[in-house]
Amino acid sequence: MLNWFWFAELAFALVAYVVLGGFDIGVGMLTAFAGSKRDEMVASISPVWDGNGTWLVIAGTILFGAFPLVYSIALPALYVPLSAMLAGLVMRGVALEFRHKAVSSRWVWDLLLFVGSLLTALTQGICVGTYARGLPVEHLHYAGNGFEWCAVFPVLCGVGLALGYLLLGAGWLVLKGRGDLHYIGQRSMRDLTPLALLVAALILALTLLTEPTVQTRWIAHPVLFVLPVIGLLALARAPYAAKHGGRAAYIWVGLGCISMVLMLAASYLPYIVPFDVTLSAAAAPAASQSFMFWGAGLFVLPVIVLYTYVAYAVFRGKVSQDHFYH
Repeated sequence: MLNWFWFAELAFALVAYVVLGGFDIGVGMLTAFAGSKRDEMVASISPVWDGNGTWLVIAGTILFGAFPLVYSIALPALYVPLSAMLAGLVMRGVALEFRHKAVSSRWVWDLLLFVGSLLTALTQGICVGTYARGLPVEHLHYAGNGFEWCAVFPVLCGVGLALGYLLLGAGWLVLKGRGDLHYIGQRSMRDLTPLALLVAALILALTLLTEPTVQTRWIAHPVLFVLPVIGLLALARAPYAAKHGGRAAYIWVGLGCISMVLMLAASYLPYIVPFDVTLSAAAAPAASQSFMFWGAGLFVLPVIVLYTYVAYAVFRGKVSQDHFYH
């Protein structure tokens, strides 16, 4: 039973990171095309960007504590893209904190913000794509060369996730921006949505055509096709919602991203390392899971949810042109 509890918490943390961390990474990428509105863009994410990253830490902690076998298999397989992701996250953090104090060197920090955001998005998608294709496992140990990520499908997933983050960022700008900033969000949503839909559909088609086990499962359970349909329709709806402002565009993109995450889970469960290691085989001993449950499971996660709610409630409303966060 605790296996599924921790898997649910892991899934919740990953979804929270994609939906919340995704928009501030997307805004970081969009700053490259913001011109004079770059300061307002950064101001819109400054109060919350560091808290959003907490969800990635939680997901990694749950994976290490509750499913250590997955951790031991995935980490050596993904050393290169994960190292690049960490480099991107460091670039973003340094750039966001330093750029508001810089004058002549501000362009350097602006460039690092864009590069770090793009690198983070691409490498996270590459990790997901590599994992979804399956990792070479023998006797519950990783048996690959560390370069399984060097393939078309993982790179395509990296592009797809970057586009998803860009759409989330555009939805955030529609929600938080006024005037030109609001228009930048609308325009970005309009221009990027067709490409995002094409890449998402291509990823789904390649998965079904190249993974016989996934194909068999989907044919046996055609109700699974509801998930990509919902995801694609939600993404397609977002540009129209953006024309009317408010939070609807961001919600539609978030729904599309959540549908894609659920589609991934539905394609592989009960395997947590496709198709070699099941959830029960990867789980930590019951005593370890129980120990984590009474602390992290029942206390830490609710506190972080509360903290996140308070942070967004305090900094609600449109971003101010006169009173930036820093």
